[in-house]
Amino acid sequence: MIATMEELDRAKQWLSDKLTSLRTDALPFSFDLAGRPFSESASSWHLECASREVDTRRTEHEIKCRDPQSGVQVRCVATEYKGHAAVEWVLYLSNEGTDDTPVISDLQALDMTLLPPGKDCTLHYAKGALCTVDDFAPVTRPINPKATIRLTPGGGRSSSEVLPFFNLETGDEGMILAIGWTGEWTLGVTRDESGQVRLQAGLEQTHFRLHPGERVRSPRILLLFWSGERLRSQNLLRRFLLDHHRPTVAGEPLRVPFFVGNWGGSTAQVHEDVIRAVVEHDLPVEYLWIDAEWFGDGIWWKNPGDWRIKSDLYPQGMKPLSDMLHRAGRKFLLWFEPERVSPGTPWYDEHADWLLSVHPDQAQSYWGSSRADRVDPAWALRESRQNQFVDGDRLFDLGNPAARDFLTDFISERIAEYGIDCYRHDANIAPLEFWRAADAPERQGITEMHWIEGLYAFWDELLARHPGLIIDNCASGGRRIDLEMIGRSTPFWRTDYPKDPIAKQCHTYGLLSWVPLNATGSLRIFEADDYAVYSTLCGGMVFEMTGSPMAGLPQPLISEDFPFDEVKRKLRRCLEIRDFYEGDYYPLTEYSQAKDAWMAYQLDRPESGDGLVVVLKRPLSGFTEAHLALHGLQTAARYEITNMDTADRQIVPGSSLMSAGLRVRLEPRPACALLRYRRLDV
Repeated sequence: MIATMEELDRAKQWLSDKLTSLRTDALPFSFDLAGRPFSESASSWHLECASREVDTRRTEHEIKCRDPQSGVQVRCVATEYKGHAAVEWVLYLSNEGTDDTPVISDLQALDMTLLPPGKDCTLHYAKGALCTVDDFAPVTRPINPKATIRLTPGGGRSSSEVLPFFNLETGDEGMILAIGWTGEWTLGVTRDESGQVRLQAGLEQTHFRLHPGERVRSPRILLLFWSGERLRSQNLLRRFLLDHHRPTVAGEPLRVPFFVGNWGGSTAQVHEDVIRAVVEHDLPVEYLWIDAEWFGDGIWWKNPGDWRIKSDLYPQGMKPLSDMLHRAGRKFLLWFEPERVSPGTPWYDEHADWLLSVHPDQAQSYWGSSRADRVDPAWALRESRQNQFVDGDRLFDLGNPAARDFLTDFISERIAEYGIDCYRHDANIAPLEFWRAADAPERQGITEMHWIEGLYAFWDELLARHPGLIIDNCASGGRRIDLEMIGRSTPFWRTDYPKDPIAKQCHTYGLLSWVPLNATGSLRIFEADDYAVYSTLCGGMVFEMTGSPMAGLPQPLISEDFPFDEVKRKLRRCLEIRDFYEGDYYPLTEYSQAKDAWMAYQLDRPESGDGLVVVLKRPLSGFTEAHLALHGLQTAARYEITNMDTADRQIVPGSSLMSAGLRVRLEPRPACALLRYRRLDV
């Protein structure tokens, strides 16, 4: 799946028309200065452009706009990518004068209009992660004349209610838009009577003056241009993200690991027992995962701000555990939640000047403004402990350089001291109200902008100090998935609603179109059948070997009758197909939450001529057979299809697989099949 010359030319032409030509009437961003739109005064600003080759894959263009009267400078740093019809940019606004600037307001990192070639215009995107079966569900909205769409994530976490990736389809072509901002972004889509569409994206609220020497930045904007089928365009996005927004480990591209999950409130003896079992039985486990409650005094959600190890559970600390893992060629993940600081903890008193606060009456529910109705009561109770306002909780101010330096040093020292290989960063606090409470009337948006830049600087420094480190991006599940975050981290726990196989299937169906690398749990692998295992797999996996550790209960030791051979078989099968999840992704059935439906998808690797079809038949389905039309194959070639569980093989022409479809027969309820194919000839 590569961009066509037509698509590459569209991206290059757009870059020339909108940015590098320095046409002030075409610049794809906007703001007001002292109540006057930038477009009205831009002709008097000084503009210049410089370009440089960053490397063999990227060219950077820097466009500077400076107002000689106010001292405001806007620096737009745009990047074009060899082989991808994509353009990205970030705005940096600074005060080069000696006095405060006039008020800058309504800052839009993207503000552009387009006239679709036909009447049809549709916006495709996905829901966010509100701890429901609806998480990442696909959304399709027609944009008719006089239509207006406005989207925000709610609460200041970037994918709470909406995932910030969008596909604007206009007939047989379109444009993918992604927003890189781990805060309260906003997207506006309007269409006038003539059919013209206006796109605006930026921070949800901006009205501020800049002090002399002060600088802020906008959200990152990605535009990716496409023609033809929309399914193809989603794979152009996946390939671009894997090429240019993928974390590295010691310089190598990240592969999503397999984790064995343990609860932090269990004893060191339990963790040692799991490690010994993994090693002795040679289970293909890459990381031991220790979640919350290993720290402080009492229940975990009241303890952030007290990061002392519980000596009764871990009398020798964490290092003996990581040493055991490293000797066996495995690695160590440990959970932290450093942004939320709770009353009664050492940080609450010792670092009060570094904490942002808000009165409880001013705070919105951390669920955001549109909590879904279908929330399982048990999971809702668990979420309420993490996400409802706790009187007195405060937000660590990452926008304060001294505070950020302290936190960076603190976490970095724990990483070195404990032998941590994966830093699991959770965020069970919605920061928006804290940011806004800290802003003066003519500084609205400033705290958020400095805080978000501080978060990125914090993570970037951890990764620079520890080249082999990876970061798990969690925020009450997958509420912080955006363009900036996925290049630094990966959502290994993509939702706090991994309740059942159907929910996991739905989450995978929706998320893989937009975010290639992710993982999920919670899988009690010692009792799960293949249907449950394949419903959970999405490249990586978090599974459990004892009890229900991710539910927050101390774990027992591994039972004497633990089915090691069966667990090894399941894990090896999943490991065998893991790399297919980096291929092109094609849903083969409609999205459905129904218990009597089938869900199937295809992962295709055209360069190597092979792929995988995952078929999941749900428990109430009365159908025994499906015909699934495949994508991306060569019609003149033959393909060998192998059922990975039964070893049954068949050879089918590519033309037949793409028209009549792949015939799959499943009798039991529920049932599943992994069907691997490879091209034989052309």
